[in-house]
Amino acid sequence: MKKLLSIILAAILIFTMAACTPSEEEPSDKTAEPTVKPVETTEPVEEDPILTGEKPELNILTWYTPYNMEEQPPYNVVEEITGYKINWFNLPLENSDDKLMLEVSGGSSYDLLMRINSQPANQLQVQNALMDIKLMLEKYGNNILSAVSDMALDSVTTEDGMIYGIPHEAFSGTGYGVMRGGIGFNTKYLDDLGMELPTNLDDFYTVLKAYTNKTDKPALTTVATGWVSYIMAGFGMGDAGWYEVDGEYLPRIKHPAMVDYLAFMQKLYKENLLDNDMPINTGATAIEKLTNGTVLAYPIMFWDIDSIYQAFDAVGMDAKIEVATHLAKDAETDPVIYVAQGVSYLTLVPKTAKNPEHAVNWFNTISDNDNFKEIYIGEEGVAHEVKDGAYYPLFPTFNDYNHADMYVGVNDAENAFQMWQARARKTDAMAEMYEQMNARADEYKVISYYEPYAASLEAVRNNQSALNTMVNDKLIQAIASGEDAQTVVDDIIEEWENTGGLDYETAMKEWYAANKDLFD
Repeated sequence: MKKLLSIILAAILIFTMAACTPSEEEPSDKTAEPTVKPVETTEPVEEDPILTGEKPELNILTWYTPYNMEEQPPYNVVEEITGYKINWFNLPLENSDDKLMLEVSGGSSYDLLMRINSQPANQLQVQNALMDIKLMLEKYGNNILSAVSDMALDSVTTEDGMIYGIPHEAFSGTGYGVMRGGIGFNTKYLDDLGMELPTNLDDFYTVLKAYTNKTDKPALTTVATGWVSYIMAGFGMGDAGWYEVDGEYLPRIKHPAMVDYLAFMQKLYKENLLDNDMPINTGATAIEKLTNGTVLAYPIMFWDIDSIYQAFDAVGMDAKIEVATHLAKDAETDPVIYVAQGVSYLTLVPKTAKNPEHAVNWFNTISDNDNFKEIYIGEEGVAHEVKDGAYYPLFPTFNDYNHADMYVGVNDAENAFQMWQARARKTDAMAEMYEQMNARADEYKVISYYEPYAASLEAVRNNQSALNTMVNDKLIQAIASGEDAQTVVDDIIEEWENTGGLDYETAMKEWYAANKDLFD
């Protein structure tokens, strides 16, 4: 009986426990995640045809090159990276700005105007010939927007918010490598004179005088220009167009040393030290005079040296070129160089473009940092090497990249400057010239100037190009005529102020006051 009772009690206990245990299908009193979550419904994402669709051929106009851009190795690299077929067109060497205006006003169907100087770019903006690319950059320009600085982007943004171009910031350092050009001297003639390369205005004049006295030929030639920055440096000026003098921000024509500079150039011209054909010289005729033995010196950039040496070989002249960089005032004065920080040129989308979104997308692709480097200097260890933080070309592979600078997009200016130095050494003659020019770099006081960042100001766009042309033309005339330098400068200033200069000056002064604390 006891045994039977135990069995019955055990059975009752088991039944009771089972009844009190939550079932697997029935939730407990505590909140729990459902085992089946609700299905989230979303609208299907429509593919962007600019990014995923068929890529059209693009027509791009860029500045002058003495070679066919579609026959250079980087052309194929860019095509492989981007997937776009590019038809390249070039502006002429002479009167390129005039040609650009004619092309755009004539309705030519270029998708991009690439690497255009700031002045003609601003002129096209004033003429309402350019597209607003703000929305295109937001949609397709992530690499572009990452690469350019806020100041650079501001420089191409109008007061009403239009972005009219992609800014290429200057690849400019403030140390080794700042020297890019100077007055090239034929060392054969220097040796004949028993004289050394001049470093200041006094020695410069002495060398020129000695050559002209000995040969009865002009010692110096230039293109038709009223200002030679390497000479202007000796008067406290240089490549900059605006200067802070005694706390005041002044345009070049109002610099207190402008009268002295003009008088010096007039002296060179009057004494036949400066080529009397200067007012009509083109780049081609000036270089011809240097390479055929007519003159002693001509202002050059270091990348001109290969073509100069080829011209020497063609006429059988055994000669070398050495460069006098920005001249000091005298032997007791330290030399000064002004180095541009800012926008050197722009890439633009004209209103006549047939494929503007594709053009921006293409440019964005070549502005990716890895793509930029691959196009610009190739693979490390194959086309270039890095030694002590400096970039050097590796030959013969680097020869494929001789003209790669024409095919790249935009990049962080500091990074690009380091990569650029491999390109500065891309031939033996260029490397030698680059090193020779920069051997004295630590002797210079380097002054950065930032005026290219002010390019978008309405008063700059409306007045800069015309005013600069006017000043340059009148200085050329005055150098040749010998008219009193002070009178000439006073007359130029008066015309400057009466033809938009005061508006331009006011805008620049306000901009400088607002931004000078941002400058190094």
